[in-house]
Amino acid sequence: MNIRLRLTLWYTAIFSLILLIFSLAVYVGLSRNLFSTVDNHLQREVGEILGNLDIELDDDLEVSDREGRQTEFKLTYTPEEGVFWRIFDANGNTLVDPGYLDGAQFEADLSNHEFAQLENATLANGTPIRLYTAPFVIENHSAGVIQVAESYRHIQDVQTQLIFLLLFGIPLTLLASSAGGWFLASSALDPIDGITRAAHKISAHDLHQRLNLNLPNDEVGRLASTFDEMLERLETSFEQQRRFIADASHEMRTPLTILKGDVDVALARPRSAESYRQTLEMVNQTTDGLIALVQELLLLARSDSNHSALKLDRFNLSKLLTDLASGLMPKAVKKHMALNLDIPEIMVMEGDKVKLRRLFMNLIDNAIKYSNPGDSVTVRANVQDGQIRVDVSDTGPGIAPEHLPHLFDRFYRVDKARSRIEVSGQSSGAGLGLSIVQWLADIHHGQVTVESTVGRGTTFTVWLPQKQSQPLFDDLESNGVK
Repeated sequence: MNIRLRLTLWYTAIFSLILLIFSLAVYVGLSRNLFSTVDNHLQREVGEILGNLDIELDDDLEVSDREGRQTEFKLTYTPEEGVFWRIFDANGNTLVDPGYLDGAQFEADLSNHEFAQLENATLANGTPIRLYTAPFVIENHSAGVIQVAESYRHIQDVQTQLIFLLLFGIPLTLLASSAGGWFLASSALDPIDGITRAAHKISAHDLHQRLNLNLPNDEVGRLASTFDEMLERLETSFEQQRRFIADASHEMRTPLTILKGDVDVALARPRSAESYRQTLEMVNQTTDGLIALVQELLLLARSDSNHSALKLDRFNLSKLLTDLASGLMPKAVKKHMALNLDIPEIMVMEGDKVKLRRLFMNLIDNAIKYSNPGDSVTVRANVQDGQIRVDVSDTGPGIAPEHLPHLFDRFYRVDKARSRIEVSGQSSGAGLGLSIVQWLADIHHGQVTVESTVGRGTTFTVWLPQKQSQPLFDDLESNGVK
């Protein structure tokens, strides 16, 4: 059962219940109102009859002993047409009876001289009547009972017509309301059907398509807009994944080709032990490069899946930077470069020491790698308003402005200074180092920026909070994820 039909059935069921309750209320309310009108009329008639009726009894007897005596009465009021009446004395004997109510079937107690009674009764000819039985007094003594009645057949006619109208009108109303409910449900769900049809046409190969539905700014319109935004994110994600796989394949294919070429050359003809040794050394270097590339790819894959937890510790960042500089000093000396530190002796922060070591290692190593012999690299650090600022500057060739916006893209390399060639005997890498730097800064709630001037050098600036409030990624390993 589809949503459209379910909505229509629910709407019809609820409307039917409301209509049934309303019809019952109308029927009961109208009936009570009509009977109340008749009852009021009967009460007025009783008042008029008693007020205009003169009864002459024997003055020598008490009222209670006058039964059987000759009674004379005189009525100066003529009841309205259709009003039936009669009068009984205190003992239930007929006192005045024009004969209107002969043979009437009723349940009123004629001996009850305290309370008036209203009931439905029936005449001998089957006419339904509304009967009002009321006691009356003479000279402050209970003198008898008067009965006044009026046919309520007209009320039955109205009730019958109302029932017929309801029995005929309710189904028609429900039919019309069901059709209206179906129309409203269809109007509300048609845009969703349009979204569904459009979504069916979109596959992983044409994520550039959009719904582009011209809908009002309501729930469905916002759903369509959100769907288009999701498609845009998916397209971006698929494109990044496709580009990542293509670039990774290309980066791995080149060293593997070199590796195979070295082995093929070594096997082409018998060689000396020294020649084989040189070949194995080249194979070893190429393998090291492949291992480093795979590690970087794995690290970026973990970053994409948020599968990386911060192991927070308080440590002295100054000592970490000093140790890094000491470890990279031989590389700088080998290129006849100066590696300078301008940092305070103690600079305590909270973070993942291993990941931050990787961050600054990449920056300092890049500065040395892409600078020319005789250049210098300077690492400066200080604390500003609870933020640690670390600048890694070099006096190298610099980077052209058009390359700066893309430096942190994966596999992006500047054509000259950052190309895949040998720079002073050093391989330029796969173009993943700065992407890793940015990711490591992000998961520490920090940021990294770059400024560069061609011919004067480049400065990378890292901002990190001294204290981490809440890690960006939860500790997945604590939840059983390895």
